[in-house]
This record gives sequence, C-alpha cells and structure tokens, in this order.
Amino acid sequence: MDYKKIMIIALMVLLAVLSFTVIAPRAADPANHKHSIEQTEDKIASVMTLSGGAAATSATLSLLPGDMCTPLAEQLAELAKYFLLILSALYLEKFLISLSGYITFAFLIPIACICVCIAVAAGKKNLTRTAAKIALIGLIIFFIVPASVLLSDKVYQTQASKVNDTIEEYNGLDIEGDSDSGFFNELTSITTETIDNITDFLDNLLESLAVMIVTACIIPLLVFVFLVWLVKVIFSANILVLDTSALDAITGK
Repeated sequence: MDYKKIMIIALMVLLAVLSFTVIAPRAADPANHKHSIEQTEDKIASVMTLSGGAAATSATLSLLPGDMCTPLAEQLAELAKYFLLILSALYLEKFLISLSGYITFAFLIPIACICVCIAVAAGKKNLTRTAAKIALIGLIIFFIVPASVLLSDKVYQTQASKVNDTIEEYNGLDIEGDSDSGFFNELTSITTETIDNITDFLDNLLESLAVMIVTACIIPLLVFVFLVWLVKVIFSANILVLDTSALDAITGK
C-alpha cells in the first residue's frame, strides 16, 4: 500500500475519532438546542395543564349525584387519555432533538469513514458510494429533527391563542352547586349555567386537542415518512456515484 492511501486512511480515522469524541458530545448537548427544547417544553406544559384539567373536571363531575353529568365526565376522561399520548410524543420529540445529533456523529459518520478506509485499503470502490450514502443519511437525520420541530412550532403558533384561551378557561372554571340545605353545596346538584360552561370548556378542549395532534403527532409522522422515503431513494437510486478515476485523482494530489 502506497503512502498516499495510508494518508487517506489516516485522515478518515482522524475524522471518525473527532466525530465520535468531539462533535457527537456537542451535537447531543441540550445547550446547543436550547430554542427547540424550550418550544417543546412550552407545548409539554400546555398539554399537562389541559390533561390535568380534563381529568380533574371529570373527577369532580363524577362525584355529583345522578347521571346528568356522567356523559360529560366520560368524555373529559377520554380526552385526558389522548392528551397523555400527545405528551408522550412531545417527550420523544424532545429526546430526539439531542439524540439525532449523537446518532449521526457517534455512529453513522464514523461508519462512513470506516467504509472509506476499507474501500481504499481493499480497492473496493463501491464502498465509497455506500459511505457517501451513510454520511448523507446521517446529516439528514441530524437536520430533519430540528426542522420538524421548527415546522411544528410554526403551525402551532397560528393556533396557540386557542390553546391558551382553553387553559385560561379551565383556570376560571368553577363548578358551582345549588342546594337548599347548603350542606355539601357543590356536590349536591349543579346549575344549568355551570353545565353550559363545562360544555364550552369541552368544545374548546376538543379544538386544542386537534391542534396538539396535528403539531405533535401528524407533522412529525409526516416528516418521518418523508425521511424513510428519502433513505429508500438514496439507497435504491444510482446517486452519489463516485467515478473510479476520482479516487485516483484524490490520491494523486
């Protein structure tokens, strides 16, 4: 093996080591994704408030005698379950913001560098094409998660006022009772006005749930589908083909 190939292999090994030891920790550092994480945490706080509001209101209504408020209580309890799923999706998104960079620079880029080393040492030039595809996929993964968060945040901002209004409505929601005896006043019966307020809160809660499903679930899912399609195209199409003379030109320099 001539010294030019040895230099290329040494360069690839150095790049792999730097990617794993220097770039990967920085890419995974939450401090470098502060804005995206803050936006996700704001959504998490809103979902937790709405989920807790739905569960608390459902529990309060279930304590009332009779079956008049049972349908409302059941619907609110069901909504609380959906908000829990959205909360899980948001936490996954928060973890992926930092994890995607670590996966790219701790695994995919070093693997691509190793493939180039094998290609140079063994003369298997097809591995250079594979290495280029692996590196490209790693960079796509690194950028696509923050891009997904940014896109979700832009869509969410258009409907954020609806979610905030629902939270304010819950904070001002007062389930008042009406009883002649005055004993356990709030748990004896419920006024028509309070039922109307709870119904309005339920309607707004449904709209907020729809907003959260779109921004926290559907958009990231579509981005993931796009990523899978892109990876399939990259590996199936004849792209990133390195001419056999290109490697000789590089080593010649």
